Amino acid sequence: MDSPKTVTLPAVFDDLHVGITLHDPDDGSVLDGNKRLEELYGYSAAELRTMAVGDYTAPSTRFSQEKAVRLIRAAAAGDSQVFEWHVERSTGELLWVRVHLSATTIDGTPCVLSEIRDITEYRARERRLRLLSRIVRHNLRNEMTLLMGYADRLRAAIEKDSLEEEVETILDIATEVGTLSDSISQIEEIASPDATQRSPTNLPEVVESIVESAKTEYPNAEFTLDVDADVWVSADKGVHYAIEHAVENAIEHNDQDEPAVTVTVSDVPERNQGVVRIADDGPPIPDVEVEVLDEESETDSTYHGSGVGLWVMKWCLDSLGGSLSFDENDPRGNVVSLSLPRVDTIHDAS
Repeated sequence: MDSPKTVTLPAVFDDLHVGITLHDPDDGSVLDGNKRLEELYGYSAAELRTMAVGDYTAPSTRFSQEKAVRLIRAAAAGDSQVFEWHVERSTGELLWVRVHLSATTIDGTPCVLSEIRDITEYRARERRLRLLSRIVRHNLRNEMTLLMGYADRLRAAIEKDSLEEEVETILDIATEVGTLSDSISQIEEIASPDATQRSPTNLPEVVESIVESAKTEYPNAEFTLDVDADVWVSADKGVHYAIEHAVENAIEHNDQDEPAVTVTVSDVPERNQGVVRIADDGPPIPDVEVEVLDEESETDSTYHGSGVGLWVMKWCLDSLGGSLSFDENDPRGNVVSLSLPRVDTIHDAS
């Protein structure tokens, strides 16, 4: 997508801590970029000149080449544009940026200047606050309401000597509250994403360890493990939490007497990712459980999720620059996919 125009950013722009891109106001193509932009995207300015917006846009976003051109043309006409955008770096890592488009002229040539700031950590803090608010306002309040209700039933049951069922229910609720507390602790551990804390991680080894533990904890479940021999990703302890929650959910929310769970690890070099897929034969994950994970969705005040396992999974993947997706299994069940930035060798992440 080479542009017939040749415009170069003044050298002073390389001293800025914000990414700068010059765009052709007609077709939206990249004319030049500064060093910070190259650091953010992982591509050189020369490479970006030959690429379309979709080539470095996260697959999950609704952002498109056509929309980018419309925004650039609007800015060129004098209507500055500010928006957030999900980027897929050359490493496969995902990050959020805020983009400010404005019209400018360089060496007599009309251009659109794009200021690009990394807001990944800001959005992570925002999601954390929303999640903790959801847990406190919905899940914990719901569990405690149930607990008080069963306490009243227990008082009545004492008089009838029929305590066993009520006591078991109270224990189940208390266990759920404890699980929520554990999930909050995990979120706290990974609340401040820091790429310098990540290290090369052998994905098959992590998965095999989690599956072996699950076999002991869930002896009635049938596990099938299919892994590529050598898949390395850039990760921290969050990857263990995410996969562990996915495997546990596949069993604990399964209505089969002997749940069947298949865990695969794949190397996807064309996407520069390692992917873990957990397939089960249980009932479908309710749409509302998945929809509340959407960045733009608002949690219904009347909705109480069964837990925050999916939130922890998404949080962990987001903090590592990865992604979480859901599909239906055939003939029944769910497939949860966890994608992470891949490293070719152990030396690549050093």
